[in-house]
Amino acid sequence: MFDPVDFILLARRLSADSAASGEVPRTLSSARVRAAYGRAYYGLYLAVRTAIANRHPIDRRKLNHGALYTHLQHSRAGQEVQRVGRELQRLYTLRQKADYELAPTDPWRGHLDDAVLAVTLAEQARCSRGCCRGLISAR
Repeated sequence: MFDPVDFILLARRLSADSAASGEVPRTLSSARVRAAYGRAYYGLYLAVRTAIANRHPIDRRKLNHGALYTHLQHSRAGQEVQRVGRELQRLYTLRQKADYELAPTDPWRGHLDDAVLAVTLAEQARCSRGCCRGLISAR
């Protein structure tokens, strides 16, 4: 079975390559950063969704994007779970902008070109994934 953490590792690699390489054309660097946001988001989303579905009798298909991060943000399971919900929503918004906005307005334009931010968020997604193991014991 595919491990969603591999998406997060790929996101980190894509964004780190963009941050480290001054020789990469700006358009390619931007493409890597945009791809990194998508992979970081899906890595965390799939890890959280799997953790919840494995722990509770919930059909994975019913754990859609907005419902999942909203539920986590309002969970009584604690601040760490709420933080994962906020992180998931932030990555979701960045992924949408990265995938669908060719000429984003500020502040999104800066975020979508910021390889250092992408590395940081990929690392936060990797750390947030660790919270998934004990996720959602209280509703």
